[in-house]
Amino acid sequence: MKKNLRAMVLIFSSFFLITMVTLFSGFEFLSAQGNGPKASSSWFFDAKGVSSQRLSDKAGRFSGKIIGVPSYKQLDAHSFYEFHGTDGFIIKENATGAEQGMPHEKFSLASWVRIDEGTANGGIIGCMQDNGNFEKGWLLGYDNEKFNFVISTLGADDGDGKITSLRSKSSYQKGKWYHLAATYDGSSMRIYINGKLEGESKEQSKSINYASAAPFIIGRYRDDDEDFGLVGALKEINLYATVLSPAQIADTFEKDASLANLAPVPLPSGFVIAPYLQFPTRNSITIMWETSSPASSTVKYGTKLPLDMSAANEGASLIHEVLLDKLEPATKYFYQVESKSDTGGVSQSGVLTFQTAVVETDPFSFCVIGDTQKNPRMTGKVMKLIWERRPHFLMHVGDVVDNGPDKKEWVNELFKPSIDLLCRVPVFPTIGNHEKNHEHYYNYFSLPKPEYYYRYSYGNADFFVLDSNKSLLPNTQQHNWLEKELSTSKATWKIVYHHHPAYSSDDNDYGDTWVGGSNLGDKNVRSIVQLYEKHGVDMVFNGHVHVYERTLPIKGGKIDRIKGITYVTSGGGGGSLENFAPTPTWFKAEIRSDYHFCQVTILGNRLNLKAFDHEGRLFDQWDKDK
Repeated sequence: MKKNLRAMVLIFSSFFLITMVTLFSGFEFLSAQGNGPKASSSWFFDAKGVSSQRLSDKAGRFSGKIIGVPSYKQLDAHSFYEFHGTDGFIIKENATGAEQGMPHEKFSLASWVRIDEGTANGGIIGCMQDNGNFEKGWLLGYDNEKFNFVISTLGADDGDGKITSLRSKSSYQKGKWYHLAATYDGSSMRIYINGKLEGESKEQSKSINYASAAPFIIGRYRDDDEDFGLVGALKEINLYATVLSPAQIADTFEKDASLANLAPVPLPSGFVIAPYLQFPTRNSITIMWETSSPASSTVKYGTKLPLDMSAANEGASLIHEVLLDKLEPATKYFYQVESKSDTGGVSQSGVLTFQTAVVETDPFSFCVIGDTQKNPRMTGKVMKLIWERRPHFLMHVGDVVDNGPDKKEWVNELFKPSIDLLCRVPVFPTIGNHEKNHEHYYNYFSLPKPEYYYRYSYGNADFFVLDSNKSLLPNTQQHNWLEKELSTSKATWKIVYHHHPAYSSDDNDYGDTWVGGSNLGDKNVRSIVQLYEKHGVDMVFNGHVHVYERTLPIKGGKIDRIKGITYVTSGGGGGSLENFAPTPTWFKAEIRSDYHFCQVTILGNRLNLKAFDHEGRLFDQWDKDK
């Protein structure tokens, strides 16, 4: 009896154990198949995943900050963000691969993406440096026709890294949603579209070969010398610290397979240049942007959300310019631009902000930058520092690009690295010699006629802008205009700016000081200095020389601490840096050859100037009281 009882207990125990194992295994199967394998990082582009200019990682490792103004959208039960070519999310500026959670020898990626416009090097998510033969990192992306998965590993390293770009067999259709996935198992790369294998390569092996520093970024491809933004949309991206099986990838696709069955969206005209601000007054401001094809121009705006006012221009255009008027002074407004093409596509920005000009008694600040030519990486870095200081407006002292007739420079080297600032802070430019008086300058800026010289007021200051490429001699158009305008100004502060310097300690722009002498400045500009002194100008800003210089107060060709004018050269926005004469000039107060910007704060009868280098460090300041 006891033997039979023990046998029954043993049989029951075995049955129970088998049952529990079966149930547990079934639970694991359901978990993997029903809810999907657990990702090490997950980014969802919805109202919860993106908030307060941040993108959250559900795992908490890799949250990112917003670039540009991607737009939140909903379609049926799906939420996603649309990107306009100027947008993205930066997870880490300089990733090394040593960060916890970064992929190495075995990993998978799965995403839902819509490509509305192809590009040479498109990025969905990645961390790469691809500079000539220097090829390191990884990328899930696309080109003008197909999706691709790019990695560089230690097993294929030829000394400075070597990438394999695995392209999908199928081409994508613009405006259509796709589930794009990729895996790497230490010896084999695979790419999948809508749950099906689309390509495989065994060229790479071992762990990912990371650069010492590369941007870890979503929604664009970026490295040291290239930057391509996504025009399309993202719903989600998942990073797995394991290799998903074909069945698991198919399952991640099936979860939202209805997206892939949607008809392609009408292709938008797309933002060539995202919205930016022009010429604020106490009661008005102008919003500008450019689209890739002719489209309508509408701006929705208001002091609160949802936006309850709108302004529009009739007809279709490429460069859009919409004036908002009858605004309140010193007031924060929200705005959003929208363009509709003839084919039905809609380009819509995110919700942005601007502030109208302050009243005369209010304090205000502005920043100064110059010579942003041919160095978009440094220009972007300096513009970011300016944005962090939240000025009321930006003054640009010329050479906004290196070659004025080259439209690509305006798009890629001026607006693209500056748009995060310019979409919220208006810029008042002056024309430099590198613009070559090209129509692009007049098309991209909305200024009072004739645009190459003009006047504006802000707070208790008047600003006078000149074109120093043209003659400023007595009885010329600008000379006569400036004398009239200065004589009628009742402002507490009078500030003039133009591109070329009246006084400069540089080494060779106005004579090679290493072997001879120098004019110590531009003779054309020097001819108008007597007007500055006659009418009580306080400060004069210029660029042209790629350095920083602040003079001692000057009047009548001598130092005058009481009535003298301070001249500031601020040419450190990106152009190749220049040098100073080997011996000090009689007017030098402070000099520095470095990338930089200035900030001026005016509070009633007190003016404060600060100069910051490209790391944000203060290196000069100066005060004036009246």
